Amino acid sequence: MSVDFKKIEKKWQEKWEKARLFEANPDEREKFFITAAFPYLNGVLHAGHLRTFTIPEVVARFQRMKNRNVLWTFGYHVTGTPILGLAELIKNRDEKTIWAYTQLHGIPEEDLLELTTPEKIVEYFSKKAEEAFKRMGFSLDWRRNFKTSDEVFTKFIEWQFHKLKEKGLIVKGSHPVRYCPSCDNPVEDHDILIGENATLVEYTLIKFTTGDNCIMPMATLRPETVFGVTNVWINPEATYVKAKVYLEKETDEGIKLIDNGIWIMAKECAEKLKHQNRKIEIIEEFKGEKLVGKKVKNPITGKEVPILPAKFVKTNIGTGCVMSVPAHAPYDYIALRDLGLVDKIGLISLIKLPNYGKFPAKEIVEKMGIKSQEEEDKLEEATKKIYKEEFHKGVLNENCIGYEGLAVKEVKDKLTKDLIEKGLAEIMYEFSEEKVVCRCGAPCMVKMVKGQWFIKYSDEKWKELAHKCIDRMKFIPENLRQVFHEKIDWMKDKACVRRRGLGTKFPFEEGWVIESLSDSTIYPAYYTIAKYINQYNIKPEQLTLTLFDYVFLGKGNIDDIEKETGISKDIIKNMREEFLYYYPVDWRCSAKDLIPNHLTFYIFNHVAIFPEEHWPRGIVVNGYVTIEGKKLSKSKGPVLPVLEVAEKFGADVGRFYITTCAELPQDADIKFKEMENTKKVLERIYFLTKEVADRKKTEKVKEELTYIDQWLLSVLNRAIKQYSEFMDNFELRKAGILIYQLLDNLKWYKRRGGDNLNVLEEFLEVLIKLMCPFTPHICEEMWEILGKEGFVSISKFPDVNEDLINEEIEKGEEYLKAIMEDIKEIINVAKVKPKKIYLYTADDWKYDLLKIIKENEGKTIKELMPIIMKDSKFRKYGKEIPKVVNQLIKNNSELINEVKVLENAKEFLKKEFDVEDVIINGEDKAKKKRHALPFKPAIYLE
Repeated sequence: MSVDFKKIEKKWQEKWEKARLFEANPDEREKFFITAAFPYLNGVLHAGHLRTFTIPEVVARFQRMKNRNVLWTFGYHVTGTPILGLAELIKNRDEKTIWAYTQLHGIPEEDLLELTTPEKIVEYFSKKAEEAFKRMGFSLDWRRNFKTSDEVFTKFIEWQFHKLKEKGLIVKGSHPVRYCPSCDNPVEDHDILIGENATLVEYTLIKFTTGDNCIMPMATLRPETVFGVTNVWINPEATYVKAKVYLEKETDEGIKLIDNGIWIMAKECAEKLKHQNRKIEIIEEFKGEKLVGKKVKNPITGKEVPILPAKFVKTNIGTGCVMSVPAHAPYDYIALRDLGLVDKIGLISLIKLPNYGKFPAKEIVEKMGIKSQEEEDKLEEATKKIYKEEFHKGVLNENCIGYEGLAVKEVKDKLTKDLIEKGLAEIMYEFSEEKVVCRCGAPCMVKMVKGQWFIKYSDEKWKELAHKCIDRMKFIPENLRQVFHEKIDWMKDKACVRRRGLGTKFPFEEGWVIESLSDSTIYPAYYTIAKYINQYNIKPEQLTLTLFDYVFLGKGNIDDIEKETGISKDIIKNMREEFLYYYPVDWRCSAKDLIPNHLTFYIFNHVAIFPEEHWPRGIVVNGYVTIEGKKLSKSKGPVLPVLEVAEKFGADVGRFYITTCAELPQDADIKFKEMENTKKVLERIYFLTKEVADRKKTEKVKEELTYIDQWLLSVLNRAIKQYSEFMDNFELRKAGILIYQLLDNLKWYKRRGGDNLNVLEEFLEVLIKLMCPFTPHICEEMWEILGKEGFVSISKFPDVNEDLINEEIEKGEEYLKAIMEDIKEIINVAKVKPKKIYLYTADDWKYDLLKIIKENEGKTIKELMPIIMKDSKFRKYGKEIPKVVNQLIKNNSELINEVKVLENAKEFLKKEFDVEDVIINGEDKAKKKRHALPFKPAIYLE
């Protein structure tokens, strides 16, 4: 017999919608505003979305039952270039795209081939997303739904950019960006197919010189190591060039070329520099082996050092010319050792480092037993370890003339600035990852874009406000606080516009569109007023800058704004009041991949635009999702669309499983067998509810509570208390485990003879309410089966009855379970079928001893013995005392009346072990009683 989950889900979803149950309006209650980063609509919602969105959904339902006025809604993100690219791929009948969307996303081919424009894609996938959310029973206020391409929303984004511009945070200039040469556009995380987490890394190019005055630039992330250079590495098999280099400088008359000398570098480097404010004229191409044996001059120390060959040099990173600092770089040391040149070349110590000698690289290579350059994994590990420790703990020594005594972590910016001012260094930008590919399929580059518009995230005063906000916020997990502080420190100016793609037209210069990570930072504020815009069909032209100033900042005269916009004063006033009621956002939920971009921008933009009382209060981050151990992939699979979860397993099963299979912020691995087991558990609870409801119609209810009734009510009330704490802290897995534990408690209750219908009904009422945020459909059905009125979804969360929590009874049952395990173990070892069981509790003096130990918790036996021996009653036990004390120190049990527990359970134990009798403290068979300890009775089987 099985439960028809789909029928139940459809029934209650229709009832919720008809009752408009989840529409949020300001009232006298405490508000609770929870949001999640809205989904991007270039495909169906999948298992990754399901986890990210179901976490706040479950918490929203819980808070609603706690009588908080919950605002929980969604918009759809559709701006940027991915949807544009997808439309082109479908239009061109790209085979990989057709396969992925039909086979993995489950889109019928005839539907897919119609999606040849961005508008059609947005319309199709927004309907699919809405269907998925509704099928999963999400308790959203749909009146506030919007798409980022809606003209009314673009007016809000224009207002946001005006506010940033007024504060000097939107600027124009030249700046390095991730760039797609094919799309001819800067690219952001959402535009990237491979390497979406790649950031721009700033290399210092230190200008070493050859004997004929050519510049050989050394790219380094650690310019302070220049003082310890013993030689230079090049790749003998790679192609290098000699080239004339000019710096491109912007002037009022246009671009002016400044002679920057003749450079020797890898061919790949020359190509990259062409896009970074330099003009390159190739004079000669040659293999790196031509350079081996020559010398170059260190511009800082004046020392000439040899050029040596090394195959580990990668010419696709930096300049293909690498400074060798063998005292502090494991790769350099091992390469010198492989050439047999360590003694001849020598090592130069630069950094004092705790727990290391003068040459840390040599030490770690020898300690790890690294034999050659071929052991790349070990060398990478050694390099990361040394660099990390030197950065955090290292101090420059006397060889770093002019910088000695400075901490390594403080010297880079100062030294780089000094070298640039002296003309001895320049800057070059690289990606933090080797491969970065646009969604169009073209490799991306770092490009210095001229006349580009940026959000000035480098502004120090702005960063101070962001840090202040972070200090005040809550984070789950807590260690994210430091991560966000680091992200704020790291942030550089960010390109905020592009030439193509969907989005808001940039208000300050024609031909630009605001890019997709810049129009999605403060939109939770728009949720608070979206219902008015949608309900009253407010037109884009009515949404003026002054209207938004009034609604969100309280600036301006409402009478003037009414005349300007044509929107009634009452509506404007309601919009302002609703914003003030719900803002700030209490919790922002997202997956961890949005930490370095969206979530950081979310903090930045809020502190720039809104007063402190409206700054964000909390951020929750969850991990990724895998399916049977395989990483999700929209293009290769698996995907597991949300609608497929609802169809195959049911919404309640999917909701409960996805939110409880892993704790935050861990990654979740979906296992289909476990989902099937979840389904069986829900069915078991459903049929139990029907059984109790049917019995109540015919059976007489017992009024008096037995010992085991009291126990079940005690663990039930304790669970209510724990559950609330878990849910408040987003510990949904713990809350889920608690539900399973309650089911185990019910099983034990029945096993112990418990069968009070009043108690069972109360237990089920509470259990249904605890399950409801996770599994609302079946809980509504069970609520109705029990004859309860109204929706359980908006019923009052159960209060904790402290009077019913009985620690002694609970500990007594745990004690009983432990005794039963001990008896089972003896029976299994002895291989006997006992007729009688004798249980002997400890002598009184051992309990007195335990009491003294508890009163002096933490003391050693040596410290305890004088205290114990002060009491004459213990002296007669002499040498036995230290042995018992030693045993009792390890005893963590609380004081309970053992005899009372055992006497109460005698009949139960007789039945469980099928014996004639259970004797408590009877005749001392085989002198067993002397072995008894408090809460560890001696056992004898006859």
